[in-house]
Amino acid sequence: MKRIHPNRCRRAALTVLLSVFSAVTLPASAPRSPQQTANTKPTLHFRPQDAKAGDVIPFYWKGDYHLFYLKGPDWAHVVSRDLLRWQELPNALIKGSDPLGPDWESIWTGSVVEHGGTFYLFYTGKNSNDPLGDQKVMQARSVDLIHWTKHPEYTFYADGKIYWNKTINGAIDDKQIYHHQAFRDPHVVWNGRENRWWLALHAMLADGSAPNVGLYTSRDLTHWTPHAPLVVYPASVSGDCPDLFELNGLWNVNCADYHYMQVRDTGAIDPPVQPYDCGDLRVAKTMSDGKRRILIGWIGDYKNDSDAGEYEWGGTLSMPRELYADAAGQLYQRPVREVVRLFDRTALREKRVGLNTRYDLPENYMLTATLFPQSGFGQATLRFRESADRTEGYSLTVDFQTGEIGIGSRYRTFQRKCGIDPYAPLKIRLFVDGTIAECFVNDAYCFTMRIYDSLGTGVSFRSTAPGLTVKDLVVRVCE
Repeated sequence: MKRIHPNRCRRAALTVLLSVFSAVTLPASAPRSPQQTANTKPTLHFRPQDAKAGDVIPFYWKGDYHLFYLKGPDWAHVVSRDLLRWQELPNALIKGSDPLGPDWESIWTGSVVEHGGTFYLFYTGKNSNDPLGDQKVMQARSVDLIHWTKHPEYTFYADGKIYWNKTINGAIDDKQIYHHQAFRDPHVVWNGRENRWWLALHAMLADGSAPNVGLYTSRDLTHWTPHAPLVVYPASVSGDCPDLFELNGLWNVNCADYHYMQVRDTGAIDPPVQPYDCGDLRVAKTMSDGKRRILIGWIGDYKNDSDAGEYEWGGTLSMPRELYADAAGQLYQRPVREVVRLFDRTALREKRVGLNTRYDLPENYMLTATLFPQSGFGQATLRFRESADRTEGYSLTVDFQTGEIGIGSRYRTFQRKCGIDPYAPLKIRLFVDGTIAECFVNDAYCFTMRIYDSLGTGVSFRSTAPGLTVKDLVVRVCE
């Protein structure tokens, strides 16, 4: 199933058609720590061999980076110690078996936390046949992160007073599309200032007037109290799969379509929605390892594995990125150091690059280069996977006058306005790996795109900006 594919980075309503997802195994008698095998091959982009990867639920615990993710009817589970070598573990959850039960149709996105030696997994139970409600918050528990036991006795539904519940409030098909008829995607975090747990989720006001990021609180992760929403936003915003976290003293809510909102006080009405990425990245979520906040999402497949195809739900996981904030709270991304270190052999080094000079490169690589603008206007373009006759290729284009940067192909372009100085050096870091390109400008502004078509192996720089020079072109590959 698929999402609507935008042609530009913007605030957009993305209709989410989700597949069926997951449930449980019996608890183990003792915890065990996953070990990586010596011959495990590192990868920038994890993907299961027999399926697409969907929404990611990351969780860090004592040196291990866990990724739970939606895979077919299940919650799948992989783990790594270095963010590059992933060990597949048994599925964490499978959907229920009771046709009238809370999670018989599907299991959807959620989150994982630890408290008092127990791990708590919160997820969305989906069943339109459930007489108490289509979507609800459910819980499973584990002592080792591998074997999970469901606890349906702790399931809760929208209250019908603050948050809409069809069983209580009636149908709202005349007011809202199904995407926003929601009570799903629970994300649980500890709020140290309030000394209680917060649970944020995609919800609808009880009168059906507006979607929102709903808020529940708890002292014990079992009994939850509804509160006024964290954020109320118009139907043009896709606020599903909220990822709630604090950076530099500000609470941020990352949404499914690579946009985020900042919450300074609960009850915010239509706050600014800003991009932290641009392109094909979807449903990215974060985890903290105590030193940095790491973000991973999925990069959707295109129909028929072609640039001309329609964007589809699910695909390959993105490379791990570090999400960070400046003093004002603006969010940016850069590659994690483990990824950069993976590219340990130099394939090309040019101190000064001639404009319109074409270089042949390996199929996969990390490219870095610095642009030196002089005039404050005009454009510069990096062409990659360029054909031998130079008529086709993918491109990253910087407009120094408007501050817009875009990545694109002959079929689409993704653009966003970036806070760049039109006279300052501009560093480009481009990763090309199989059918995925991820580009970081000044290790801050990130662009993500699928690149299916086999056009060529060339790279070149072009410019209409007077006096612009390109220096320090370095291309590295993995041994």
